[in-house]
Amino acid sequence: MATEMAAIVPLKKMIAICQYGGEFETNEDGSMSYVGGEAYAVDLDESMQLSGFKQEVAETIDLAVDGMLVKYFLPGNKKNLITVSKDKDFNRMVSYYKECDQLEVFIMKEAAPAKTPMKKQPARRPQKRPAETEVAVVQAAETEVAVVQPAVDLGPTSVVPLNEIVDIETTNEIAPFPDPISIDPFPMSVIDNEQHIAAKQWENVITGVGQRFHSLAEFREALRKYSIAHGFNYVYKKNENQRVTVKCKSEGCPWRIHASRLSTTQLVCIKTMRPTHTCQGGSIKPAFRATRSWVGNLIKEKVKDSPKIKPKDIANELKQEYGIELNYSQARRAKEYAREQLLGSYKDAYSELPFFCEKIMETNPGSLAIFNTKEDSSFHRLFVSFHASISGFIHGCRPLIFLNSTPLNSRYQGMLLVATAADGDDGAFPVAFAVVDEETDDNWRWFLTELKLAVSVVGQITFVADFQKGLRESLPEIFGPECYHAYCLGYLAEKLNKDLTSHFSHDARRLMVEDLYAAAHAPKLEGFEKCTEDIKAISPKPTIGSFVANELPITQMIDELRGKMMQLIYTRRVESSQWVTRLAPSMEEKLKNEVLKAHSVQILRSHGSKFEVRFGEIIDVVDIENWDCSCKGWLLTGLPCCHAIAVLESYGRSPYDHCSRYFHVETYQLAYADSIHPIPNFERLMDIELDDGSIVVTPPPAIRTPGRTKIRKVAVGPVGPADFLKRQLQCGKCKGLGHNKRSCK
Repeated sequence: MATEMAAIVPLKKMIAICQYGGEFETNEDGSMSYVGGEAYAVDLDESMQLSGFKQEVAETIDLAVDGMLVKYFLPGNKKNLITVSKDKDFNRMVSYYKECDQLEVFIMKEAAPAKTPMKKQPARRPQKRPAETEVAVVQAAETEVAVVQPAVDLGPTSVVPLNEIVDIETTNEIAPFPDPISIDPFPMSVIDNEQHIAAKQWENVITGVGQRFHSLAEFREALRKYSIAHGFNYVYKKNENQRVTVKCKSEGCPWRIHASRLSTTQLVCIKTMRPTHTCQGGSIKPAFRATRSWVGNLIKEKVKDSPKIKPKDIANELKQEYGIELNYSQARRAKEYAREQLLGSYKDAYSELPFFCEKIMETNPGSLAIFNTKEDSSFHRLFVSFHASISGFIHGCRPLIFLNSTPLNSRYQGMLLVATAADGDDGAFPVAFAVVDEETDDNWRWFLTELKLAVSVVGQITFVADFQKGLRESLPEIFGPECYHAYCLGYLAEKLNKDLTSHFSHDARRLMVEDLYAAAHAPKLEGFEKCTEDIKAISPKPTIGSFVANELPITQMIDELRGKMMQLIYTRRVESSQWVTRLAPSMEEKLKNEVLKAHSVQILRSHGSKFEVRFGEIIDVVDIENWDCSCKGWLLTGLPCCHAIAVLESYGRSPYDHCSRYFHVETYQLAYADSIHPIPNFERLMDIELDDGSIVVTPPPAIRTPGRTKIRKVAVGPVGPADFLKRQLQCGKCKGLGHNKRSCK
């Protein structure tokens, strides 16, 4: 049956922003505002019709097509909602916004009508049409009919056109057929049965008339796989909650299939099928299409087995195995969907925060797990510090804390603020972390305030940080004027290199960065001044400017960090229990090197505890009682220098007794003495009735920006000048940067 359709104006490119789950509020002027809910983007195709649009929305939002209402505002009119009930309405809506890049629609559920008994109608007998070649198979409620193979010439068998088939179980009035609609937004490549072996497993997911499925959704899934395996595309002629009719998309091809629900059951049965293609199936090389949710389910096991798999690797594997072609963004969205199915909703994870924080402090007594929300109950910030980290820092680490931040690559983004220390083996020791909606002065101040509560028994602390917002003012304000604020050498060198990129060659910048490192490590003033003079010789005015599972839902991310920290503490505790040296391995190695050099040192007694020490032509003064040497090596490293070791050994003293206590194995073991305890699995809050007035935390209002988030890697160890300074392309003709001889203009 033909349906009158209005032509859709060709679109340059349009996206429908689908608002769902919120509600309308009426303003004083009578206009309406949509509050709450979530927004989803759906591409609009120039040939799309209402049924196709609803199908796209249904698979994006996970909402049934039946009972879905689509509404929108006319341009410039926010007082009257227009309902889209047929294809003409849909075309009119698109036409109104044809000059725009996007339009806003509102998706709602239609109220369920009251059930009224219906008079049972007798089944209508199909009539023959000689031009058709399809075998109609009609099933009574309890009768099974054998599958008829269409490859045989059936002659004058009863033949019925597909769009007139009626199931005797169905009592509803037959709805008119809409025009065929294309499905889904992901393109797929040609299926090569020899190459795409994984798709061959789907060749027989549909066997023919009489095959049963548990639901229409299961049938649609089988149909999609079947079409991929056999290399053809299809369109829906009917797509309802009781029956589905599908035909091959190639014009004139007789392939069709019809399935409907069996009476009084949820089972779905294939009633008729023409399995032969005159378009020759895969040999005509049609384009396939698939949805984000469907591809996400397809790769779910891949993501489960390899959580760190890259979108480009997903795209490559799907092309090789199934012939599905995805670009980077499509693969990333499919991976995001798969992760959500495995780990839970990003949105729901925020509502679990109150309960999750309680569980952290319940299972790990002495820990801090605090969260804040804004006035509208949306997430603001979260601070976590486990008791094992607090105790380990206080008893086993130097009073030195590194502060850093990195953006989170999750749906709602945000920032991760981290406080780490250094253990006795120069390993990174986790102290505390926070998740905040954005990096601001206020959020850094709040993080430092909570950190002060956790480590309040520690006296003077030195903080090493980059130029994070508000730290310069917040540190002395919260920790007192006696705290020190040092800058990260790696970031200073990186900033220097960046500032000089357009002014100096790669070699010149490399030399200046090396001199910067040498100046920072110079133990004496004269050495520091020499390095700075070397920098000035190259540039008289150099300018120095101003563990993360970051894609998971917030509670899963916290638990993932907790698990990594728990494993780190356990592993280092076990390893250190087997050490037989007095110092941690790296410090033991450094001390042994100084002991070897001490054999060439000449000692002269000066006065009291002071000694004159000669190493070749260099003369230094060692003060044994004050643990000091004029070379400043003892003071800077916490380990006796070769000059001090020579003096100590001449008096029968052990250099181990004059090493910083933080480097001794006993102190190292204290840092990892306490454990982080597991948090048992708990029911998701969406399944718990919150009738006790508990706070329901909602996600922050941040919207993911296009493209990949730029992640700055957090340095976990010492960074050398060659770790980030990579050679830039330089032209051999004009000596300019960023191009070669061939592209030189």
